Amino acid sequence: MRVAPTVTLTSEELSELSRIVASRLSSVRLSLRARMILLAAEGLQNKEIAERLGVDRVQVAGWRKRYLEQRLAGIELDLPRGPIR
Repeated sequence: MRVAPTVTLTSEELSELSRIVASRLSSVRLSLRARMILLAAEGLQNKEIAERLGVDRVQVAGWRKRYLEQRLAGIELDLPRGPIR
């Protein structure tokens, strides 16, 4: 069984992600990503997060990876969709 990389948050990151999730002004997509990262920081694996949030495990893995590489900036922007024209 694969083990997802550990996500460790600073107190500032925890506060910011929690604020995003609680805010009615945050986009639904950003709020979902923030919830994924918060659950990852609690030690949940991608499969468990996917089941809780009703999304695909691969999607969780991708956002976890982006967060670990780019921190908050990595989840703030949507990924491009479909072919670029």
